Amino acid sequence: MKENILLIFGIIMIVSCNQIPKHDKKLDKYVDFLEKNNTSAKDYVLDLFEGNDLVILCERDHRENTQYDFLKELMSDPRFIKNVGNIFTEIGMTNLNPELNNFTHSKKYSEEQVHKKLIEFQRKSGYYPLWGYFNFYSLNKQLYNINQSLSNENKINIYPSNIALKVDSLDSEYYKSVWNKIIYHRDSLMANSIIENFNKIKKSNSSRKKALIIMNFRHAFNTNFKMDNGNGAKNVGGFLFEKYNGKIANVLINQFEFVDAESEKDIAYKSTQNGKWDATFEVLNIDNAGFDFRNSIFGNDNFDLWPFHRHNYKYKDIFTGFVYYKSPKDFKLITGVNGLIDSTFIEIYKNRVLLWKEITNNRVNYPLVDSVIIEEYGHKKEFQIERIDSISSQINKWIEK
Repeated sequence: MKENILLIFGIIMIVSCNQIPKHDKKLDKYVDFLEKNNTSAKDYVLDLFEGNDLVILCERDHRENTQYDFLKELMSDPRFIKNVGNIFTEIGMTNLNPELNNFTHSKKYSEEQVHKKLIEFQRKSGYYPLWGYFNFYSLNKQLYNINQSLSNENKINIYPSNIALKVDSLDSEYYKSVWNKIIYHRDSLMANSIIENFNKIKKSNSSRKKALIIMNFRHAFNTNFKMDNGNGAKNVGGFLFEKYNGKIANVLINQFEFVDAESEKDIAYKSTQNGKWDATFEVLNIDNAGFDFRNSIFGNDNFDLWPFHRHNYKYKDIFTGFVYYKSPKDFKLITGVNGLIDSTFIEIYKNRVLLWKEITNNRVNYPLVDSVIIEEYGHKKEFQIERIDSISSQINKWIEK
């Protein structure tokens, strides 16, 4: 009798643990869809490469670092190494190569030397005074570590694609030319760099003729996206979809609707679809999944990732698919890099800032006080998304606690 009671109690516990939390009925179709989907985020992206040469991943906020845990999973997968093996990034200027690729392919460095090399690349990665986010350092270190165990022909290649310039030139006329003539064509220049290098890959002797492209926000949108005047937005993604029509896909990683920004440290977000999507994943306790937007309930929702002008886009109009990796409460923002600022580089940095202030009429808001510079960029700092309580409230209103 005692054994029967324990068995019944155990069954009740299992059933109660597997029971989906009560939730708003508007989530039912989303829950039904997800229950029938069992593809992980990584496998979904890898499957896209079966029919496409290029896959664009739409990055979250540059500061968010769990997405780089996802990228590490993706890059280290044997299918990626064997069949893809090439990565293009928005972060990092094109003139970092061939030095960056040579470094990530090397085996000769100690841990201390690796750190020093990564700091060098970070200091000259962007056309603005300094790229102060951890993501570029993190990606290059992950790539270096993955390549350590790979043969030369299997090592992963990285191609920074942003506009190139001489970061420490003090020629203000040169920088004015960059500001007035080049930056406004940044998307076309990035796209041209990707096209040029990818065409070389296609013509090479390598068996790997595919590539992952990491772009942030609108740079990843396809050709369907138009501005409020009806003209094309001239995004990197748009240029690439025109060039490689039928052989390219773009994927949105779960993120937020951008609302406003007082500064880089004070950004206002809303949860996608007012919390509905995140709530659906939460009630099913799913934090790792991927699927096509076409023929999905998610893809039919209004494209609220772009709230800046009225439009009738659905998510399926702008993106091929979606990956969900980690809940917003688990997002980690990381800024700064340990050792990025030292007594020598701080003066170089200040010269860059003063030059950019001159040519942009003080539109560049970078600190010039030593202690602030060191605190801002010289130490790795981890924190949650701004206003996470407000975002959590948007999600929780769909779930009965």
